[in-house]
Amino acid sequence: MLFSDLGFFVFFTVYFICHVLTPRRYRNLLIIFGSTIFYAYWNPYLLWVPYLLIGLSFGGAIVVDATSTVEVRKRRLLLTITLILLPLLTVKYTNFIWRSVLSLVSDVDSQLVDWPLPLGISFVTFTVIAYVVNVYKGQFPVERNLSRMAAYVLFFPHLIAGPILRPHELIPQLKSPRRAVGKRFTLGIAIFSVGLVKKLVFADQLAVFVDQVYLAGSNPSGLEYLIAIYGFSLQIYCDFSGYTDMAIGLAIVLGVRLPNNFHRPYGAVSLVDFWRRWHVTLSRWLRDYLYIPLGGNRFGFDRQIGAIILTMVIGGLWHGASWTFALWGLVHGIGIAMTHIVRRFRLFNWTNNIPTCVKIALTFNFVSFAWILFRAKDLETAQRIFAGPFIGGWHNIDELVAIFAFPLLLITSFYATHVIDGHARIRWFLHRVPSIVVWPVVVTFWVSAIAISAGSSAKFIYFDF
Repeated sequence: MLFSDLGFFVFFTVYFICHVLTPRRYRNLLIIFGSTIFYAYWNPYLLWVPYLLIGLSFGGAIVVDATSTVEVRKRRLLLTITLILLPLLTVKYTNFIWRSVLSLVSDVDSQLVDWPLPLGISFVTFTVIAYVVNVYKGQFPVERNLSRMAAYVLFFPHLIAGPILRPHELIPQLKSPRRAVGKRFTLGIAIFSVGLVKKLVFADQLAVFVDQVYLAGSNPSGLEYLIAIYGFSLQIYCDFSGYTDMAIGLAIVLGVRLPNNFHRPYGAVSLVDFWRRWHVTLSRWLRDYLYIPLGGNRFGFDRQIGAIILTMVIGGLWHGASWTFALWGLVHGIGIAMTHIVRRFRLFNWTNNIPTCVKIALTFNFVSFAWILFRAKDLETAQRIFAGPFIGGWHNIDELVAIFAFPLLLITSFYATHVIDGHARIRWFLHRVPSIVVWPVVVTFWVSAIAISAGSSAKFIYFDF
């Protein structure tokens, strides 16, 4: 049940009617019931997974909070986190570890187990770990209302692919829910509409061209390789930020505020800046619950560089159980480490005079070519795509430009408007434009998105993580 599917609009219409009619004190029960239906639509046999994680985190936090002895609290925290991580590690990484060990003695590529990956297990796992750790640190009071805890985890707009929520970002809103229909209703619809356009018009349409180039056995031209490389940068951003926009828009309609996950990342002037703008809730999670516990910048610069690289490698593996994801994380980790080294030792002082637009271009190209490792199914494919623009051939360029005019138009249009991509711009528009203009614009967005997509939508990329 994708946010961009007709079935979801039917579901949400019914849910919103129930939301309006349900008294506030029963709103959490409605969230649990509706979110259970939403999750079960994908695979009802795996519904036990989020409920198991809810139970482990709810009980674990109470056990951790039951003692004031530091060592005992720490042991209970580590035990709770281990239990929470077990389902994720088992279903997602068993085959990866098995194949990695087997590859040392054989070329056979086999699977030890054949288990489906529960939808959203990574995001749910990180959400409940954040809750337990915050309780342990005394940053958030232990939650003793099970229905409120379940609503916090299951709230369907963020359930499958984030944003990854800290307890203070949602639980207080569940304790004191807003009225059923607020004045921010139009803002929610507008943000959702922008996300719908990103997904159906940009991400899904470019996916067709990207997939053709990445297919084994294809023989693209140099231009097609470049369209695939830069097109995937656009595709993954519009796919994931489009999902986030839809999730935030839906939450606003239901009277809930979720944190934004993107802040125009392709306008970043460095890799450090990029990760402050891209998948912000994951970046903060990795910083607070992995990088800092690994030592952060507390034990010397050498330890800090090691912590950065290890954090990014683990972050890469979080996205997928393969060496391409690990290498993608390693490349970003080395890039971020080099940025810190240059700043620390004031190397290449002449770089301070580089124009901002050049820094943005360099960062964007680094990120775009690193995405190849993220998208490729194996290292052989990644090598082919890396080399593609140089060995693919550039003959008949005029004809190729005409043939691929549509993806080139999408890419150009996106990068020309990326600078104004943000919820603040939407708020500015709504404050200064009368409703008689706003709603026709929203309708135009919907009609255009549905027409271009022919009424169909591809699965969100991050649903696989």
